[in-house]
Order: sequence, then structure tokens, then C-alpha cells
Amino acid sequence: MITTRELEFHLPGLDLYLEVVANVEELVTDPEDDDQIPYWAELWPAARGLAQYIWENIDFQGETVLELGAGLGLPGLVAAFKDGRVTFTDYIEESLEIIARNAARNSIEEAEYLLADWRHFELEQKYSWIIGSDVLYNPNLNPYVAEILECNLAPGGNLLFAHPSRPVTKQFLEALIIPLGLQEEKTVLSVPVQENGLPEFYLEIDIHHLRQE
Repeated sequence: MITTRELEFHLPGLDLYLEVVANVEELVTDPEDDDQIPYWAELWPAARGLAQYIWENIDFQGETVLELGAGLGLPGLVAAFKDGRVTFTDYIEESLEIIARNAARNSIEEAEYLLADWRHFELEQKYSWIIGSDVLYNPNLNPYVAEILECNLAPGGNLLFAHPSRPVTKQFLEALIIPLGLQEEKTVLSVPVQENGLPEFYLEIDIHHLRQE
């Protein structure tokens, strides 16, 4: 049983009440196995930045949205408030359970939840939007993501990814532009970060919005 705590996340005109993991370190069972490190359980700055960008800039108008590596699902939850029909995906069952509870808590009634590993991703549906926050950091997994984007992005669709200025992520997204016929718009947001025992500071989050021509 995972111990959780309450967290409020505020944007201008939107108040989200979230259940999040209370102590992420308690979930570490094997620090040598990357699959077992609970990255999903942190509310990362990139997720906050992507949520803010979606709230301020995107109106999905009922279009389908696939969130990859949803973790705690914050960007997808905000996308649902912007009229997106969201499918949350992660390979950790507890992640999807917490997201589902937070969707219900915030009166989001229409959402789907898919337990899926990128290395064995069998989803056939195509989506108007595919989004993710700080999920493109592992060069060994990024080729699987490239296959997902090629197979599951609807014609004329959009990609929306956020990260804390990781070179590997920038290179991966740049390599997609020609093969997928994308046009890219970049934005940088400064996201406040509060770590235990340290004064609040700001971290720059890169937002890549890539539209298929």
C-alpha cells in the first residue's frame, strides 16, 4: 500500500486537488534496476511546465490526447480540463490508479487508462495529440518512442513534449522533424522548484510543440 498525501496545484483560473506519493524513497526496491526506480512517483518540474503551457495555450476541442509515461498525470489532467479526450499510459499500475483517483477527485469523468510498456506497445488507435513530460531522457528507450509516434500519431497530429533542457531530448525531437513531416515551435518556461531545506528557485523547462504538415 502506497502512502499518499494531499497537494494543491494552482494555475490562473484552475485549482487541482491531487493525491501524490508521500515518500518516493520508500518505493525504491532495487536502485540498480532502472525499471524499478519510481520516477513515475515524482511531480517533476517538466510536468508542471507542460501543464501550465497546456492551460495557457491549447484548446483541444474534443480531440484525442495520448499521454506517454504519465506518472502522476498532471499534464493529462489539465488537458482534460481543456476539452481533451485523454488516454493516460504508464507501465506502473499504481501510477494509473493514482491518476484515476485524481481524475475522479477533480470531476474528470471521461478518461482512459492503459497499462503499457513502450518496448511492447500494442495500442493501435491513432491520436490527434501525443504528449509527455521529461520522458525522453533514455537513449535506449527513445527508439521505442519513435515507433509509437510513427504508429499512433494521427495524420495532421501534434506532439507536445517538455523537458529541463536535456540535449538527448532535443536531439531526439530534432531527428523526428523530417521523417514525420513536422513543424516545430519552441517555448521556454521558468518553473518554480521547492526542494527540502533549500530556498525556492526557478528551472527553465523547454516546451516543444511539433505539428505535422
